[in-house]
Amino acid sequence: MEIDQFWTRGNLKERINNALNKSGLNKTNLKIEDLHPIDQYHARGIAATKELAEKIDVKENDTIIDIGCGLAGPARYFANKFKCNVFGVDITQAFIEVGIDFNKRTNMGDRVHLQVSDGNTLPFDNGKFDGAISQHVTMNIENRERFFTEIFRVLKKDTFFAFSEHGLGPNGNPIFPLPWADNEDMSFLISPDLTIKLLTKIGFKNISFLETGKKYMEGYEKSLKSKTTSDIPTLGMHVIGGPTMFERQKNSMLSIKEERTLPFEIICYKN
Repeated sequence: MEIDQFWTRGNLKERINNALNKSGLNKTNLKIEDLHPIDQYHARGIAATKELAEKIDVKENDTIIDIGCGLAGPARYFANKFKCNVFGVDITQAFIEVGIDFNKRTNMGDRVHLQVSDGNTLPFDNGKFDGAISQHVTMNIENRERFFTEIFRVLKKDTFFAFSEHGLGPNGNPIFPLPWADNEDMSFLISPDLTIKLLTKIGFKNISFLETGKKYMEGYEKSLKSKTTSDIPTLGMHVIGGPTMFERQKNSMLSIKEERTLPFEIICYKN
């Protein structure tokens, strides 16, 4: 399966449009909160985004980058919370197109700027950004050192890089298919120790590490519980991920439980 097909799972825009219609949100004037159930396309959704935002220092009118921004829900949240500017990049054309539409609906187009780009070759000058975020993207990055080096390059001095990912656990490999990969050819997990070594080698300092496996298991359990009832939410990750998302979430939960994967969050700095 091609990478674009993996993320769109057919007619993504049609599924989103139908879900918005059913939820009464197919409008031109929305609050960013209206879209949180669908535009936070990563494990634990808006809760994870809010927790990450509480741990970093973003000043008004700062300019930060979100690598692998998806539908740009986190970018809009950060821009709204901090009154900052966010550049979001993602390799999936449909995600960017939907994100731009959502920016218009929430009146966030002046603060959130989106474009298609590979995180390994960011189309920005050295030292452009006051910070960088990335949520559950690195599992698909084969050359992790190059990815981290590009982020380091586009950051100003004394700025942060905050990200979350599923790392390789002591009992890996994971159970496929997963939310980020249908098979091992798409998944490039590395251990937390190796992640920290790479960040250190590149030049990041003051690296803080937080294991988040328990929280993610709880998040998956909540999502999977909704599937067993007759009240599956109209908006949710399943709209983006298609009909196999619940199976993939279950496998991700089991992979964490069996210590095949180890979710974590890192905040580090370019000094």
